[in-house]
Amino acid sequence: MSILLAQLSQRDANSLLVETHERSLTTGEFLTAVDQASRWLRETNITRLGLLLDNEPAWLVWDMAAQSEGICLIPLPTFFSGAQIAHIVKSAGVTHVISAAELQGLLPSRLLQSVDTPRVPFCSHNRVHRVTSVREPHIPAGTHKITFTSGSTGSPKGVCLSTQHCTVVAESIAARVRFESPRHLCTLPLSTLLENLAGIYQTWLQGGSVVLYPLAHLGFDGGRLTSFDSFIRAMNEAQPESMITVPALLMALVKASQAGLQLPTTFKFAAVGGARVAPRLVEQALAQGIPVYEGYGLSECASVVAINTPEASRAGTSGKVLDHLAVNTVDGEIVVEGPLFLGYMDQPESWGLKRYETGDLGDITSDNFVQISGRKKNLVITNLGRNIAPEWIEGEVFAEGIFEQCVVLGNNLDHCVLLCYASSAVQNSAIDAVIERVNGRLPSYAQLGQWLRLDQPLTVQEGLWTENGRPKREAIASEYTQRFLDKQDEVYDVL
Repeated sequence: MSILLAQLSQRDANSLLVETHERSLTTGEFLTAVDQASRWLRETNITRLGLLLDNEPAWLVWDMAAQSEGICLIPLPTFFSGAQIAHIVKSAGVTHVISAAELQGLLPSRLLQSVDTPRVPFCSHNRVHRVTSVREPHIPAGTHKITFTSGSTGSPKGVCLSTQHCTVVAESIAARVRFESPRHLCTLPLSTLLENLAGIYQTWLQGGSVVLYPLAHLGFDGGRLTSFDSFIRAMNEAQPESMITVPALLMALVKASQAGLQLPTTFKFAAVGGARVAPRLVEQALAQGIPVYEGYGLSECASVVAINTPEASRAGTSGKVLDHLAVNTVDGEIVVEGPLFLGYMDQPESWGLKRYETGDLGDITSDNFVQISGRKKNLVITNLGRNIAPEWIEGEVFAEGIFEQCVVLGNNLDHCVLLCYASSAVQNSAIDAVIERVNGRLPSYAQLGQWLRLDQPLTVQEGLWTENGRPKREAIASEYTQRFLDKQDEVYDVL
């Protein structure tokens, strides 16, 4: 039995563990479902289980059951494309897939055969598929979870993790955050490792409960928030004490609060991460009474490396390094030592690492706070020889609150430039004003010399954006750099 299940079994069976928009689950009900799901997994002889479900109790039941049986779980992100999911199913040697009926269209039907659905509480509506042709993946011993990240290229890469490592990270977060029986609202897809560990696991370790709404109930379509009214309504319905968010969502909350919309007054801790966060955005959130705390992490470290907390918070940093890790810099690159991932799937040369070069640029203060400036591979080098992290400038621009997308380019140019998309309600004069304000906060070598406005956002279909919302920088630079070169004497253009 995993440490987390063992701790849950010590709780009052009648205590609240999970709440949905339709019902509540007690700890006893949940553990009964896990026990039955574990028995079914054992009897069905499942080796590697793929999970394609919405944010629902069944996801948690299967996750805990897989941990109980030592079965490797492969979350299938609902925001990935069908091609990416097919790649994961085949390459990871998934033997069975459990899915929601409404998500089956993402699955590679030619590889799957439907089997009987198990009679497990809260899971009887799930669909079960057996994979008809299974390869044996090359993975490290002890792999209990393989999380796939699309990264900047959009090609999923399998990060192999052990249950022990995930538990150590969750315990370290819980020890740092220190809330008594917190009430946590899950706002990220459960296929996201961060929501699992920093959201659910650490909340349960502190004797708390989680509020779990379907993504559509939260206003999401896949991985994109399309109904902000629904999101605000769901938050006020849940009245949570904690949640995890990303910069774009935090900006939306700030704008909503500034517009006079009521946000929950119960919040004690709103963690933000996933991308570099501009200090100004954090300041705006705090000014609106949103208790936001920036963190930093990556999948290879089971999602969290450092985090700000009410007891230890410093503006302009991503927080203090968790106690189980040692972090330093080598030539400006963040390097992590301590419990790490087991290695990448099918890359045995990566197995058993004792230290991990993150590819992130930054610094560590004398008292162990992390400052991130950007990704090493994303550095732009202007014709004047300046090395600049585009995330730094993009964070400043995005914090102004008028853009839905913004990408900074600079390679082969005399200065940094901005490619941006904003709604038609935003006038060009407003963009001019933003550029002027941002440039006033930047050193001269990093100031934006031009901007080009798109009339449509960059898309996954064009190969310019990843499914999890990040720019494909090389492809964007290849597509748009020449347009900036052709317009060196112009301030802006609308493409």
